[in-house]
Amino acid sequence: MGILTRRRAPGRGRDPIEAFWRWWAEDGEDLLTTATRAGDFDAYVEVMTRRVKHMARGLEWETRTGTAAEHTLCVSSGGDPSLRPVAERWYRASPPATRSWEFVPARRAQPDMLDATITYRGRTFDLRRTRVHAAVTRAGDGLIVSVFNPGFTGQWDDEYGLCVLLLEWLLGEDDVERWLRRVDCIVTDVVDSIPAVDLPERVRELAATLPEPGWLVMQGKHGSGEPIVLRVLRPLRWIDHPRFDLHSAVRATFDADEQGFPAQDALAALDDLEESIVTPIGMRGMLVAVETSRGVRTFHVYSDSEDQNGRDVLDTAARKHRWVGVRHTMDPGWRRVQDFV
Repeated sequence: MGILTRRRAPGRGRDPIEAFWRWWAEDGEDLLTTATRAGDFDAYVEVMTRRVKHMARGLEWETRTGTAAEHTLCVSSGGDPSLRPVAERWYRASPPATRSWEFVPARRAQPDMLDATITYRGRTFDLRRTRVHAAVTRAGDGLIVSVFNPGFTGQWDDEYGLCVLLLEWLLGEDDVERWLRRVDCIVTDVVDSIPAVDLPERVRELAATLPEPGWLVMQGKHGSGEPIVLRVLRPLRWIDHPRFDLHSAVRATFDADEQGFPAQDALAALDDLEESIVTPIGMRGMLVAVETSRGVRTFHVYSDSEDQNGRDVLDTAARKHRWVGVRHTMDPGWRRVQDFV
């Protein structure tokens, strides 16, 4: 499991995110502003890398030209779901943007980067010749993307990293996670490919076809034959709620009928239990799925692992009833509900 909670910097007692922003206010902003304007990257790379690693190993950082400010400082999870909550907390703790600096927790799109020739791991690629094939998934909520460039040779360990980088430049880091279900590199172009720069429009077209967010009810059977009813919030995407990295399964037993569903006198109690979860937790968390089968109803809730109040709401609801239990598990990528997608 990845590093999820705020790590303590060696020899320090304070929260490392708080420590980062204290350093930024005292020394960091002046250091980076001066060095960046002078193009003196050696002056700040080592100290910045050390400060970012103190928050969580594996976080990445970069500076680039800003949009509303002179410069942008990005601290990124590098596509690792276990680190995205840390980057988000770093961003939410940031000071207001100034004329000099703005802050982002994920790489923004830079489509102009594809209008260039670059050297990547010692090889040269003309990015203007990049094409993609984008196929809609069976579920209709994402794309399977194949990336072609004449410079690709099939050395996937090297070239896959470039494929992902190209897609981040086109869509931004979060939209790669939000919309792309699989990424492949191909050495032979296909007939119905499109220029890579057209991929953002293909994503917008897909987004326009999706229904408004809401609940979907599904019915099915276990392998042993017992029926199950599942109520799922769609879209079910962790990237839309990057701080919610704690999965809580609130499990309630009830008087069941012959199919394993609630008897009439059990329905009101289950509805009351759901209300005691959803209303108090408010914006601190969210109910994303409810499954009912075999005399058990399980409420799947996600919240911020560093917000003890959110967890307390669920523990309080469970303590009030002997027939209710709750189990908390770190799950930043929402893997425990992926079968419901």
